[in-house]
Amino acid sequence: MKMRHLTAATLAFTLGASAVAAELAALGSTARGGTSQVGRTLAAAISEVGELQMRPQELANTADYIPLVNAGEIEFGIANVVQLTYAVTGTGMSEGRPNENLQMVATLMPFRNAYIVRKDSDIRSIADLAGKRVPVFADKALGDYVTRGYFANADVGLDQVDGVAVPNFPRMWSSFAEGSADVAIVVVGAGNSREYDASFGIRYLSFDDSPEALERMREYLPQTYLQQMPAGSVPGIEEPTFVNVFDYTLFAGKEVSEDMVYKAVKALWDKEADLLAGGPFWNGFTKEIMAKEVGLTYHPGAIRFYKEMGIWPE
Repeated sequence: MKMRHLTAATLAFTLGASAVAAELAALGSTARGGTSQVGRTLAAAISEVGELQMRPQELANTADYIPLVNAGEIEFGIANVVQLTYAVTGTGMSEGRPNENLQMVATLMPFRNAYIVRKDSDIRSIADLAGKRVPVFADKALGDYVTRGYFANADVGLDQVDGVAVPNFPRMWSSFAEGSADVAIVVVGAGNSREYDASFGIRYLSFDDSPEALERMREYLPQTYLQQMPAGSVPGIEEPTFVNVFDYTLFAGKEVSEDMVYKAVKALWDKEADLLAGGPFWNGFTKEIMAKEVGLTYHPGAIRFYKEMGIWPE
């Protein structure tokens, strides 16, 4: 198959003859934020084992590389389970555009996310964002669903805010950093949030953990749940704070060889300690949850390994 992106053949050429002995694969990821850090840590851990060399191919948004994995132009990708579910089924943010060639490889970790504001801000809750400058995304974008889910939790309409149009997450973070937006979505404990805290101080906004609030939230973010983070767990959380959580996933195209997927999950299994050392957003990852049932089809190579390890849910 002729590949137009950074696939195994391209990697073999760019890395030189010394790397040809190992299989090579590309991993769809983002250039900034928590997804970028997850991708780099995951690829490094897999590559260190030596049987499979994985290199991140970083694009602006998850939605940019999901179709490339579906089309066989990139071997692997990472995304939260909400977005992956929508992508596979062609619903929600992927309405009318099913990516039926995507298959689960591993459930990675609970992906914690929340709003942050500047520490000196008078904003103490999502309800306080009424009348404030809030980043808003294009219809059907991941950011649009996350934003609407956050506001649904507080039972506040987006029509009550001063919307700051942003095309993607990197632009949102830039707007927050430069002061043209009062709030930003971040992965809890990710590098950019720590940079903001070091520069001007941040505070995380807590969600309402009532069943009614969670039900409203799940209209936009199915399978999401909340977790209370203790005070001092990451910079910007100075009191117990409920953050949003959805599982993060590694997936592959169904045409990727069974052997390659098997090697990938085996490497992750063997490198559990390295992944946990990759940053606070890996907290909650254990190799035993890699085969977690998430309502999506797993790749045969992953199933074979999980059965060998005795963790495949029969």
